[in-house]
Amino acid sequence: MLYIGHDAPLKPLNTMGISGTVRCLVKWGTKDDLDSLFGDERYAAVIAGGVKTIGQGSNLLFVGRHYDGTLAQCRALNVTLVDEDDRGVRLEVAAGVALDDLVSYCCRQRWWGLENLSLIPGTVGGATVQNVGAYGVEFKDVVSQIRCYDTEARQVRNFSVDEVGYAYRDSIFKHSPAKDRYIVMSTFMKLSKIAEPRLEYGNLKGMVTGVDDIVGIRNAVIAVRRSKLPEVGVTGSAGSFFKNPVLTDGEFSRVVETAGRNGFDVSSMPDFNVDGRHKLSAAWLIDKAGWKGVTERHAVVWPGQPLVLANADGQASGRDIADLAQRITDDIYSKYGVKLETEVEYL
Repeated sequence: MLYIGHDAPLKPLNTMGISGTVRCLVKWGTKDDLDSLFGDERYAAVIAGGVKTIGQGSNLLFVGRHYDGTLAQCRALNVTLVDEDDRGVRLEVAAGVALDDLVSYCCRQRWWGLENLSLIPGTVGGATVQNVGAYGVEFKDVVSQIRCYDTEARQVRNFSVDEVGYAYRDSIFKHSPAKDRYIVMSTFMKLSKIAEPRLEYGNLKGMVTGVDDIVGIRNAVIAVRRSKLPEVGVTGSAGSFFKNPVLTDGEFSRVVETAGRNGFDVSSMPDFNVDGRHKLSAAWLIDKAGWKGVTERHAVVWPGQPLVLANADGQASGRDIADLAQRITDDIYSKYGVKLETEVEYL
């Protein structure tokens, strides 16, 4: 059944722990719910001005105290085994399923592909839109098809992976016109029954007893994340706040030149080759620029991982976080000539 609430509290809708209200909150579970929302004249005022789809709000920053719009959450939690053979399984997972709950379930079943994404907050719907990633794995690696609701045609449309245009923390669903027209309902994914560990990141390989121990790999990833990141549900954060810059050869040369001119040594700066381009570490840049552990008006650059901005004592406003992010962005550009982009979406 379609749920619609007015002047709903924001705090339960975002992992950053920002307080406030939203003009209208919609919770849906089925296509019939969405047909009613977008087709019934009774709800014309609800959808006027557009509808913003959210998961757990783990990649959002509400800058103001009141969001004067409509937020929609999926509350469907279905995980359906579509197909299975000796080599693997194909699942259809509803957008409302918590990503880490799915990862935990798949690891217990010994279905490979998602284990490196352990403990990432958010939902499957959010992961599908954002193409979340960690420790050498991206969500797109397991996706085979996305089922969406077309709010204009009021019908279901299936997207292939190629149609979605996946890239680093990106998809067509993050940009107009797709983000305004389509709502992710469920994601089809292929997982392997054959051990396919990805342990090249950091010390993961040294932390597991066997490369075919999928539960051990999940536990190792969780241990690494907990050693560096704020505890979800305890300290407000949105995970990695900034994207790692990906630069052309020319842009990279200008970074080296700018840093040298400003007296900064970049000889130890991480530089990964990604499709012929330079992927730099935003965390390294922020750390070397002296921002790790800095606190301003209740907002803090997390001491264990400077990619993370946190609501240290639960009292930070969205504006506090945004102002700190802007100061960091300006400083990194001034010192290194790199313009950081945020992973987090401002609302």
